[in-house]
Amino acid sequence: MSFVVDFAEKFMGFFEFVGDVFVGMFTGIVPILVGMLTLIQFIVNIVGEKRIERVGQFLAKSSLLKYSIFPIFAGFFLGNPASITLGRFLPEKSKPGLMEAMFRNGHPLTSLFPHTNPAELFVWLGVAQGIEQLGLPVGALAIRYIITGIIVGIISGIITELIFTIIAKRNNYEIDSTVNFINNEKGTISDKT
Repeated sequence: MSFVVDFAEKFMGFFEFVGDVFVGMFTGIVPILVGMLTLIQFIVNIVGEKRIERVGQFLAKSSLLKYSIFPIFAGFFLGNPASITLGRFLPEKSKPGLMEAMFRNGHPLTSLFPHTNPAELFVWLGVAQGIEQLGLPVGALAIRYIITGIIVGIISGIITELIFTIIAKRNNYEIDSTVNFINNEKGTISDKT
């Protein structure tokens, strides 16, 4: 009988712990998240969407900028999933690489800027809680996490673009270096601008 009582107490203890974590997040991170979202929207409104899009077009010109600064710029100002829309400034061959770089930078950016990917915030909060329990600084880890995300994003973005180009050539797809759209009827990536 004591086994059943112990199990019931531990079972309820688990949900009490979950409740405490939820209340902690709701009183701690949610106000920060709402504040960041409001601030970013304010900046976008002041600067103007057209100017932000022009910066995106500029960053898309270089492979290094395209897979490092561009995903961070898109994630910071638009968040997930809206940041994906900035892919329209890239040629078709670069879009898979940009997606890869954005996915690699999603979690790291959330460590300092929770508005960039609020749905995945639980990953960073779990890591941060463990680091805090060890008595280590969370801010230093967040910076290292972002730097690692940028480096991995550059590498994976370039590799993904190369693989896409190889596969496209193997399948006789025409890849232009201008901004295009995919024509599914013909199965080609062609210049329709």
